[in-house]
Amino acid sequence: MKGRDMANTGAANIKKHFVMIFAIWTVGILASLGGNIYELRHFIVTIARTSAETTYGKDLIYRRWVSTHGGVYVPVSEITPPNPYLKVPNRDITTSHGLSLTLVNPAYMTRQVNEMAMQMSGFQGHLTSLNPLRPENRPDLWEAGALKAFERGTKEAGSIEMISGKEYFRFMRPFVTEKSCLKCHAAQGYKEGDIRGGISVSVPMDPLKAIERSRMGELMLAHGLLWMIGLVGIGAGTNRLRKQTLLSEKLEEELFSLSITDPLTGLHNRRGFLFLAEQQLKLAERNKSGMVLFFADLDGLKWINDTLGHEEGDKVLIEAATVLKETFRASDIIARLGGDEYAVLTADITEENSEAFTARLQSLIDAQNKQENRRYRLSISVGCSYYDPENPCSLDELMTSADKLMYLQKNIKKGLLPQGVSLSSRYHLI
Repeated sequence: MKGRDMANTGAANIKKHFVMIFAIWTVGILASLGGNIYELRHFIVTIARTSAETTYGKDLIYRRWVSTHGGVYVPVSEITPPNPYLKVPNRDITTSHGLSLTLVNPAYMTRQVNEMAMQMSGFQGHLTSLNPLRPENRPDLWEAGALKAFERGTKEAGSIEMISGKEYFRFMRPFVTEKSCLKCHAAQGYKEGDIRGGISVSVPMDPLKAIERSRMGELMLAHGLLWMIGLVGIGAGTNRLRKQTLLSEKLEEELFSLSITDPLTGLHNRRGFLFLAEQQLKLAERNKSGMVLFFADLDGLKWINDTLGHEEGDKVLIEAATVLKETFRASDIIARLGGDEYAVLTADITEENSEAFTARLQSLIDAQNKQENRRYRLSISVGCSYYDPENPCSLDELMTSADKLMYLQKNIKKGLLPQGVSLSSRYHLI
């Protein structure tokens, strides 16, 4: 009886230990799965927010450019009829050749660009106000709530919302009245510095949710297999968990790398540049070190695409990227921002040292153009702005300054330099 009792006790203890280890293993697997799902969802939302912020920044730059020039004249067409809500002198003019032109103000331009973006990528942008001139600019419920929050001091709004039965990440920041805005909106009682409305961006979540579902399925399958392996042997299960965790981290790293890399040139894309540049800016501010931001634009790409074909256009984009990588250091942040625009952020250098980079860039461009059997001439316009640690500025301000200088150089090449414009030491001709 005693031996049987001991056997029964031993069996009970084995069962108890098995149940305890099984419970611990199960709880551990569930906790790991929950943590990975949480991180995955957080990462997906971060990508959506970054895309929205990038789109917002692009819209703001375009709008400021048009606003700075007091609007632009374009031919009257079905796409762009005269704006009935724009009450300014000389809204509609006729050229000496009889071409009818109408003035496109920043709001009109932003609305048309957003309509094109919606058709091409599903991204929705909307310039809105609680006191709009145009009925189409009325806010929806979410935008109205955000605009009221801005009046109470909130700096931005962002959340996942439903639009027409689909999920979107909605992002919005207040639109502050600038001096150039008063040309069209002073009659509404606005003055410089007032919050006149906001620019909202809606990023479709369906593509990101597809990635999330795929990754979640992989995670659930992996953790399910691990749980079953744990029934056979805790040791084998633990080893399997370690491998799966490493695989999961690798896949997440690859996903993140893909999200910040330009597939054509292998450089960082706009998202990657903004992410890394913001980090570098904080480091420069903390260490009181100088930086130089170079903005580069490939000249004549449209001619190459139209005349030689887009395959040749892709080659010149890759060639420009190669020249930039040879010009700058491995530690510098080099990116293709989109189209024919590039940016390079160089750390720990003085403003005077930037001339060495532009000289090297010109030398490499000249060397490329001397090669035999070339079908096009490589030409790059460059503008650079210096980050002074004693007078710090934001990344947007740094980019805007470099972008303006780059376009100034491009105008010089075209013979369009306005009278009275002089070049500073921050401007180099390539």
